[in-house]
Amino acid sequence: MLTSHQALRAQMMRFASTSLKGPPSRRQVSQRLHSTATKRRESTMTSKFVSPKYATLRERLLQRRNQLNDFLMEPHNIPIPRWISPTYYTITYSEILGHSSFILVALSYYSGDFVALRIMAVAGSTCMLFFTYFHPHGRILWLPFKWNLLFTLINLQRLGTVYLERLQANYLSQELLDLRDRHFYVMDPADFCCLAKRAKIETFREGDVLMAQGENNSYVRLVLDGRFKVFRDGSFTYMVEEASFISEIALHAGLYLPGHVESCCTVVADTTSTVMTWERSELIDLMRRRAGLRRSLKAIFSWDLVRKLKTQRGLVTSGMIDDPEQWTKLRNEQTKHRYVAILQNLLSNGLIVESKQELNKYRLIHCITEETHNWALEQCGWTPEEFAHGYQEQDAAHGIVNRDFRWYGKNLYNRIFGFDKE
Repeated sequence: MLTSHQALRAQMMRFASTSLKGPPSRRQVSQRLHSTATKRRESTMTSKFVSPKYATLRERLLQRRNQLNDFLMEPHNIPIPRWISPTYYTITYSEILGHSSFILVALSYYSGDFVALRIMAVAGSTCMLFFTYFHPHGRILWLPFKWNLLFTLINLQRLGTVYLERLQANYLSQELLDLRDRHFYVMDPADFCCLAKRAKIETFREGDVLMAQGENNSYVRLVLDGRFKVFRDGSFTYMVEEASFISEIALHAGLYLPGHVESCCTVVADTTSTVMTWERSELIDLMRRRAGLRRSLKAIFSWDLVRKLKTQRGLVTSGMIDDPEQWTKLRNEQTKHRYVAILQNLLSNGLIVESKQELNKYRLIHCITEETHNWALEQCGWTPEEFAHGYQEQDAAHGIVNRDFRWYGKNLYNRIFGFDKE
């Protein structure tokens, strides 16, 4: 048994002998690392080896884990020429997985595709799982391991949902597939499948009234087949044909009107027609939850609006309109009635403050002047001052106004940027 003084002296002699010999060569270091890894692997195979006949499941898993650990921890030489760097470098497969994880995460930030981003995130998190479990320091880093496992499961769930919806999109009816190819090609197949599944199919015979002027309507419809005529005060104004929407009022401008909206015209089936029908509030909820569907559907609404305007111009030039001046007057009245219905919905649901920006967009698109706006407010029983404040004086006097932090924040935002002055 060596005393502490003798042990310290022996250590100093070993250090002196090593310093006299100089640093080991690159070949000597490589041989030492190889021999150390070989001894570790042999000791694992001999001391921890259990016969498969008598080994339990836990012992077998432990044996596989040790073998994988030795494989990932075995150092490998990095062949760097000495004229570049005389320092000796080694790397393990565990360290390679760690570097790969961060590289994949960095690449995912540059990806604009949702699926590609999720795939790279899953691959990066999986690499980090191996790196944190088989860490070069020899200890399992449980904190980052658990978080990366959670991230991997979340991304796998989102990927599974997307691929399942795309698979379901391939099993839609041929009529719906043709509709998407012709008119909804800007929409992702998964979003179109989700939109189609929430619709119901309705059939109207020739002469059936789809909706009447002045009645409340809570549905948005898309014409699949057939044709509808639109009447204002009993006079024909325009036609709605295949792949056109009915009662999609203000959705193209981002105004989400819940519940029902008063109809500004009467729609009658000109032929036997088939339509897809959505409940307005359910469609709005779907658009708010799915950003991709919302963007593509707003673009489709805008294209449909342009198509309707061109169709109306064709009616005038083809001679189907007997009195163009009277027709223009009815169209202007229809536009004003529609704007009154929009204001009535926003005011009755308390959405006027948070919807002022979108309402100004609608006014700009449809040329709603300040005079028409004030007239519409008068029809709803509001004054321009009350509209600017977002509530009526009698409601404030009776404490009916619900002024939470969102109300104050939106009102302050509108006042700073001047949306109520436009």
